[in-house]
Amino acid sequence: MEQSINLTIIKLIGYVSSLMTVFLWFIFIFINPYAEVTNQSSIIISMVMLALPAGLLAIGVSLNRSPLMLLAFIWSFPYSLYMFLTPGIFRLFGITSLMYLLCFVLFRIIKIRF
Repeated sequence: MEQSINLTIIKLIGYVSSLMTVFLWFIFIFINPYAEVTNQSSIIISMVMLALPAGLLAIGVSLNRSPLMLLAFIWSFPYSLYMFLTPGIFRLFGITSLMYLLCFVLFRIIKIRF
C-alpha cells in the first residue's frame, strides 16, 4: 500500500513537471516578454530541447519506465541549464529538468528499474 502511494506521488511529480515545462515553453515562444519576435529556428530548437523531453518524461512515467525518465533529463539538461542561468521566469526550466531527475531517482529507490 505504501509503495503505491509513493508511486502515485512520484507520478504526480512527473506529470506536473512535464506539464509545467510545456506551459513554460508556450510562454517562451508565444508570450516572451524578453524578445519581440521569435524566429522559426528558435521555435524548432526549443521544442526539440524542451517540449519533446517533457513528452518523453510523461510517457516514461505512465509506462513506469525509468530509463525514459533518465533520457528525458539528459536530453533537456543542457538547454535547461542555460535557461536556468538567465533572469526571469524561464529559470523554472532548470527546476523542471531537476524534477525529471528526481522522478528517475525516486523510481529507482522504490525498485522500479525498467
